[in-house]
Amino acid sequence: MQRGLAQVLYQFMPGKTFDNPENDTIEQVKGISSTDISDEVNTDYLIKSVRAKVDNWDGPAQGFLPPEREFWTIQQPDSVITKVFPLVFRCRNCGHVVDHTYNRESLASEPVNCSHCGSGRLWQIHHVMVCDECSEMESIPVPRCRNGHNDQWMILDSSAERYKNFRWVCKICDEEVSSGLYRKCDCGNSMQPTVHRASMAYRIHSFTDVHIHHHYDLEEGSEKIDTVREVSLGAALGLFEHPDTEVQELVERDTGGDSGVEDILNDDTLSPEQKAALQEKYGDLVEESEQLGEVQEQVNELVDADRELSRNHLNFLRTLEEIESERTAEFLADVDRPVDWEAEFAKTGIAELRLTSEFPILTGVFGYHRTFDDPEEGRFPAIKAFPQKDNGLPIYATRTETEAILLSLDPIAVAEWLYINNLVSKDPAELSDAETRALVYNRMETVGPYSELSEMDEVTEHVHGLLHTVSHELIKEAAQLSGIERTSLAEFLFPEALSIAIYSNHTESFTIGGLYTLVERNLENWLSDVRQESRFCLYDPVCAEQNGTCHACTHISEVSCQHFNQNLSRGHLYGEATTSRDVTGFWELTNGR
Repeated sequence: MQRGLAQVLYQFMPGKTFDNPENDTIEQVKGISSTDISDEVNTDYLIKSVRAKVDNWDGPAQGFLPPEREFWTIQQPDSVITKVFPLVFRCRNCGHVVDHTYNRESLASEPVNCSHCGSGRLWQIHHVMVCDECSEMESIPVPRCRNGHNDQWMILDSSAERYKNFRWVCKICDEEVSSGLYRKCDCGNSMQPTVHRASMAYRIHSFTDVHIHHHYDLEEGSEKIDTVREVSLGAALGLFEHPDTEVQELVERDTGGDSGVEDILNDDTLSPEQKAALQEKYGDLVEESEQLGEVQEQVNELVDADRELSRNHLNFLRTLEEIESERTAEFLADVDRPVDWEAEFAKTGIAELRLTSEFPILTGVFGYHRTFDDPEEGRFPAIKAFPQKDNGLPIYATRTETEAILLSLDPIAVAEWLYINNLVSKDPAELSDAETRALVYNRMETVGPYSELSEMDEVTEHVHGLLHTVSHELIKEAAQLSGIERTSLAEFLFPEALSIAIYSNHTESFTIGGLYTLVERNLENWLSDVRQESRFCLYDPVCAEQNGTCHACTHISEVSCQHFNQNLSRGHLYGEATTSRDVTGFWELTNGR
């Protein structure tokens, strides 16, 4: 049975059950044959990131090791090793049940016939037992009757809609033995029945990250950690032309103190000719040092002292530096028609749009749990690590480069929107460009896929909601205009950078060139249509009265959505007309300019 790499990552990891149509069996993945790619990715960062996700899980964790490289390995799946599971069968002819849990060797690859009627084929019962405490899975238990007749004489009446009404009947005694499906787990918890293919029977823990193999040196104890922070923040505030000037380029101008060149140039004992010669030789060094000093000084004036730059924003900066990308004016230069993209950008509140075919996405999985939709009394099941391989605890992952649109909102327009909605106290009209950027940046907190946004700063919540909603509307309209399947596009948000990446999601289909064609041929239509179509929902006014978000207007597939369709609202775009909240929409502001 052939499957793509992405399908293996999400649907065929250890412990997962699936229907195998080639063998007419239900099988469970017991292992993965894979290739070690630890040297091809930023392994140390990845291990720390995964371990942090595990530590933030509300339930217990089983099998995970300390975040040290010697204990872990990054593996790319090659093939899947499976076993037949569950091991309780039922004859389709006479209904007898047979439990092979302790007799697996008797199963052959060819069809197994019933020993009672001799003609009926045995089929696996697709119900299993799941522990919502330790995430274990077992076959359903087959009882004995009070007269000692074993499982081979039991018949299961599973015609009832509820598991508690399933009936076990002894064929010999012709009486009901018990009702319901019950089993105690080895951890002492009562297991719950479900169908093996139900989503609650196996939930993968995954991550998607923009993956740059090299990161700025931000390790504690690094001599230049403060300089890296200041220069990176300077890039975020637009204090120098980034990425034309890279962060590392400015950092390397840090001489660790006074270079002494300026003192020599100011030495009155030197003749004008000597000073001119020194100026010609060392003038660039002085100028570069002065530029670094100016950036550091402005950052320290504008940014709160305890404000750190998140990995998410650092990845954004490094991505712009490392990948080849084209700005709007560059990729539209050869288009044989007039394109008034600047007007559309202004109306949509866009500062910059880039195209690339080298967007680096790392997709991976690191564990799973089994649970039900609503944990009782806040109880969460254990997240379980995958079985260890010879060289460590595996994180299964794959790195791809794909085409993407990198889009940044206008920070001035975002600040004005926040000010109009009384979320910031200073009027951006009275501030410089850098001061306006800092006004927003100082209020932004780091947002992850599992963040509780309602508990964060309200500026963070609103900016994330704006970005997230804009991203979804752009993806939906892109699919409509280009013919690309909506699930073939995915998002990655950089909230602190006020930026979005919409990328070709090769986990679903092959769409190379689709985003380039969309932008080169339909940029104006794409942006104008998205502003028009996002006003309305099929379920208005009900949707508008419930915060302006539902599956018909703002939601997209969770394959495409980084944040599980959370914190979305058309109100962020069009205000009171699309939501019950008293708010001015971002596109009301930018369209009214």
